[in-house]
Amino acid sequence: MRLAVFGDIHGNLPAFEAVLNDIRGQSPDALLCLGDVAASGAWPHECIQLLATLKCSVVLGNADEDMLKPRPFEPRGFPDERQIYDLDEWGRERLTAADLKHLRGYRDAVEFHSLLAFHGSPQSCRESIGTATPEERLSELRSMFGTQAVWMGGHTHQPLLRSLDGWRLLNPGSVGLAFEKRGERYVNVSRAEYLILDGDNTEFRRVRYDVKAVEAGIRERKMPHAEWWTGEWVQA
Repeated sequence: MRLAVFGDIHGNLPAFEAVLNDIRGQSPDALLCLGDVAASGAWPHECIQLLATLKCSVVLGNADEDMLKPRPFEPRGFPDERQIYDLDEWGRERLTAADLKHLRGYRDAVEFHSLLAFHGSPQSCRESIGTATPEERLSELRSMFGTQAVWMGGHTHQPLLRSLDGWRLLNPGSVGLAFEKRGERYVNVSRAEYLILDGDNTEFRRVRYDVKAVEAGIRERKMPHAEWWTGEWVQA
């Protein structure tokens, strides 16, 4: 089976549309979304509705969960956390009853064939697993949640292919908030990421989109902290 996997859209409609256009040219048998669909971007409603038209399995991300369960701001010592909280609250206030119904339909994990998909980890949508995750922790999770040949997660916004004892841990990267370090700071790059899984073959794909469209959407829709947020983006 040829499977297209994407996630971490984060309300970025230009990036989402660019990925879907590229996916059509890959002729997959099925699609799978790893969550974090709406938060932080200028198009939260539009991204939820576009995803719903695909009728694919969707995993619940931590940002999706926050959209369903409003939370007070709690400082944790992360850079720009107040601005990001305000962006997400702005997006949540623009969701319709139909949008919230779609979010409630997202699943904690999706299993089919020999693949287990989740957002952060099988245990929590907020846990990050990746290159630095100790093998002891991965073994613990495997004993708890199954020994499928492929595990697929999002959340970190970093593409990953890690092979361990005959199984693979994969991450497609992020559709709407791919980032990289340039100089002394991290920036959001107009590069939408996803992967194609075809048997034993994994193809990581990157699709460019117009950063000016994102900046215009942020300003035209009067997102909070618009000048700061547009300044966090660069053209790929």
